[in-house]
Amino acid sequence: MFQSEISENRHTKYYCSNVLILKFVILVTSTNAYNQFLLLMPLCFIHLLLCAFLGVSNPGETTLLKHIDGKINFIASDELQNLYLVKNDVLEKYDGNGKMLYSYSLSTLGPIDAVDATDPMKPLVFYKTFASFVVLDNTLTPSGDPVALETYGLEQVNLACTSYDRGFWCYNPANMELLHLNAEDLEQNKKSGNISQMLNEAIHPNYLTEQNNRVFLNDPDVGILVFDMYGAYYKTIPIKALPRFQIKGEQVIYLSAGKIMAYNFKTLTESSIPLPDSTATGLRIEKERLFILNDKGVDIYAVK
Repeated sequence: MFQSEISENRHTKYYCSNVLILKFVILVTSTNAYNQFLLLMPLCFIHLLLCAFLGVSNPGETTLLKHIDGKINFIASDELQNLYLVKNDVLEKYDGNGKMLYSYSLSTLGPIDAVDATDPMKPLVFYKTFASFVVLDNTLTPSGDPVALETYGLEQVNLACTSYDRGFWCYNPANMELLHLNAEDLEQNKKSGNISQMLNEAIHPNYLTEQNNRVFLNDPDVGILVFDMYGAYYKTIPIKALPRFQIKGEQVIYLSAGKIMAYNFKTLTESSIPLPDSTATGLRIEKERLFILNDKGVDIYAVK
């Protein structure tokens, strides 16, 4: 029923039967059972859980495809398995196999603070220093001039992301509120109101993203604040001290102490997977790809 091959290099491959996969999935339905069993389970099972995160239906092997060397501030990814590397004011785009495709830079706006590639055809690049953003195409060519939010009375905006309706969300610390700007003329058509007053505590958000008809605003000291598509506060996910995270379905995927953590904000359960790289400082998951950031660069893994 079960066979494994383990090599001492980073190209380790794991093989398991479908019968064993089914039994293991049933076992780890319980988070407590998973945590107890993790101490004893072979490396093969780590691969199986990773496949579950990625949505791979017939797990076979995990392979390191490529290491991209360099000092990288942070990474982003899109649903087409493309990888985006930020190196100060430079943005580089790679395909899922690690081939460099395009690069972009606009040094006059300072370092890049955020990249939102939710729409692979229109990635957004945000510059906090000048409260500005640029919308690119899939070749990282600007689709227009930089948008200076100061022009719209939003010079203190320090976070921004794209919205499903081709508009934009941003956080304005001056009023401590979440704003939605429409795509046509950047008119403010949705507002959360003063979030600090709602929560009865000061907030200092550091990350913003929209996924699955929800807006997620992260405060390292408070947690992940969730809003609906009209900017109305919904709830707080009690995960703290995060610089970035990823939303996959109903799960928050994030890195903690060398593990991939998955918190299901519907069932309120959490599971974890040890990473092949314990020095990881960031990660992204897209279909059959796992991107791991560390101090030396980025490792690209294929999960099949």
